[in-house]
Amino acid sequence: MELRILGAHNAESKTTRLESHLIDKVLVLDAGGLTRSLSFEEQAGIRAVILSHRHFDHVRDLLPLGISLLNSGKTVDVYAIEDTVKFVSEKLLDGTLYPNFLEFPSPETPVFRMHTVEFFKEFDVLGYKAMAVPVYHAVPAAGFQIISGDTRLFYTGDTGKGLSEAWPHVNPNVLLTEVTFGNGDPDRAAVAGHLTPNLLEESLNDFKDLKGYIPKIIVAHMNPAWEATVRRELAEVEQRLGLDIQISEADMVLDI
Repeated sequence: MELRILGAHNAESKTTRLESHLIDKVLVLDAGGLTRSLSFEEQAGIRAVILSHRHFDHVRDLLPLGISLLNSGKTVDVYAIEDTVKFVSEKLLDGTLYPNFLEFPSPETPVFRMHTVEFFKEFDVLGYKAMAVPVYHAVPAAGFQIISGDTRLFYTGDTGKGLSEAWPHVNPNVLLTEVTFGNGDPDRAAVAGHLTPNLLEESLNDFKDLKGYIPKIIVAHMNPAWEATVRRELAEVEQRLGLDIQISEADMVLDI
């Protein structure tokens, strides 16, 4: 499985992009910094999108992607839990901001087709086995386990304290997760539903206690204001746990 990091932060600037990831050039995980990271030819290769939740930094680029694909004759399937599907259908793709890409250019061949997924119920997307698992965040949110061959990826999306409740339901060998704030802002992390290095360490210890191993760790969604601190504190977590933590960056391509 090829994992391309399209965006690895929660705020956008000249040097940072909102979170989005691309699997094997065809399957998108969240649509934050999606279109600004891909050529039009690469965008045309997208066949499906999985959304973890409805926050702007994870759904924004559905709109420019819709314009890009408008005349392609293709329909991209979008998978999400009910809360996210409702928001995207009624607020984002309702025709107010841009054309209604759920019916345009025609109801028979729209740019996007929404699919509501249920927690803990496996579904097929482009031949990948996928499953949504509830995770704690400020709004209803899901992590997704995606299996292809020997690769079992669990993408948490945005989440915070309580992530360990997902562990009985998944068995990843790769964990793509988030650390947004440093350890010095635990209250804000708790209210917003995000991880700090300390919270990630606690959750990884819970995982090891339950499963007997710790998967490969890839971290994204850093707040640029906290990035230097987060990197330093994650290095300390690496030392304590005796493992490597991959801190993602835009345009990074990983063979997982």
